[in-house]
Amino acid sequence: MTDGMTTPLLRLRNIGKTYGFTTVLTGIDLDLAVGETIALLGENGAGKSTLSKIITGVVQPDHDGEMQIAGVAVAFHAPRDALAKGIALIPQELAYVPAMSVADNIMLNRWQSTAGFLTAGRVKAAALEAAQKVGIDLGDLSRPMTRLRLAERQLVEIVKAITRDARIIVLDEPTAALSQDESRRLFAIVERLNRDGVGIIYVSHRMDEVYDFSHRVVVLRNGRKVADLVTQETTHAQLIVHMLGHDRAPRVGAAPPSTAADAPIAVQVDNWNRSGLPSLAGVSFSLAPDEVLGIYGLRGSGADLVAEGFGGVRPDISGAMTLFGARTDIPRNPIAARRLGIAHVPAERKREGLVLKRSIQENLVMQVMKSLSRFGILYSRRERNLAADLAKRFDVRFSALDQAVGQLSGGNQQKILLASRVATKPRFLVLHEPTRGVDVGARGQIHTFLRGIARGGCPTLVVTSDIEEAVDLCDRLIVVREGRIVGELTGTDKTQQSAATLAAGDKH
Repeated sequence: MTDGMTTPLLRLRNIGKTYGFTTVLTGIDLDLAVGETIALLGENGAGKSTLSKIITGVVQPDHDGEMQIAGVAVAFHAPRDALAKGIALIPQELAYVPAMSVADNIMLNRWQSTAGFLTAGRVKAAALEAAQKVGIDLGDLSRPMTRLRLAERQLVEIVKAITRDARIIVLDEPTAALSQDESRRLFAIVERLNRDGVGIIYVSHRMDEVYDFSHRVVVLRNGRKVADLVTQETTHAQLIVHMLGHDRAPRVGAAPPSTAADAPIAVQVDNWNRSGLPSLAGVSFSLAPDEVLGIYGLRGSGADLVAEGFGGVRPDISGAMTLFGARTDIPRNPIAARRLGIAHVPAERKREGLVLKRSIQENLVMQVMKSLSRFGILYSRRERNLAADLAKRFDVRFSALDQAVGQLSGGNQQKILLASRVATKPRFLVLHEPTRGVDVGARGQIHTFLRGIARGGCPTLVVTSDIEEAVDLCDRLIVVREGRIVGELTGTDKTQQSAATLAAGDKH
């Protein structure tokens, strides 16, 4: 949206970043106009997050490049320097104080006092005004952040960043944990900010967002800018080619699942219930031995509870289930779930699934250490061989097996999380948001892995708030609303429109 007669709000020239012998970014040029939204796309490891961190002062670029704001050269040495110039970051890795309240986190470093005295009431009132200003309902602002779910914490960060009167806002995967309705509300706020002259750069893997809410698309591949396009003048397929460097391979069709009326039932869920919010009310369903079954619902619908119930982290769910003909109670802890042969891939890999400071090898084999030892002695060669085999099978990209998992891209971390659960040789695989924060290439690979696992005789349940994933990946789709199953979609009826209509309760 900039031209030779208009000074861009943000201008980057020849921005690069090298860590030792590894080049992460090379020669990035970018202009962001006043009131413009740019979508920044690319596979994990393409350099998107590094570029976002350079713009917001988290990372310092190499010395050859230049950054300008409204025509004035700037150099940031810390995030506070960027904030002082009106640049705010909503990071993928949320930055909050867990023990403090929602209100305190929103007003962090901006507490308002009278004659040096600060009251909780004033902080809460100021935070409520900030949330109302951007049209986001955060519920009870006195709750500690530890009591909020991931999506709720994401909304707090959005309110905190947007209300700092920034001229430029960088959003790194802002909708990864949000429902469709929450995403629409967020981008309505973005559109209003655009009208007020605020420039937006956002990193996303959701193609529908790109076309609905951005003016331009900038694509990075291997640390270089390979495309800078007007959004409405390009296609989904073209963007995929730019991101991957080639056409995406067609979906690999494994043998279809059992569909006959007399097909055996591998997993049967009977009358699951939970009071309170979110709730479950009489949830029952079954899976065939070679099926990928999806459960889709908006935030707060109760869909998440099903995955957590199988994982043994929701002991307050009542009901029963049958696994391969054996009647059993819902597992009351993760160990009980594993004893039943259930492998649970949690939604928050960095908090609940991986140990980021530990090595790739350790994370891959952590759940099967007992099988690699004898008389309490761990056989290091067996451990390393298993880790190498799993990494190869799931196409994990890394430098060395002793590399810390936290150094890898989101897609590779997710592959390691999945591989570590498959290493237990489960009878039943349950995945909660299996491709959250994962680029389109890794996403396609993970979907292929999951179909292969299911067709190999391990029934697979996918609980996801990503409607595109729910429709594309799953053989059959159950939709949950207000704790109840409101529909089941198969075949040609399994569309995003049908799923969205059922989830939202739209009867028209």
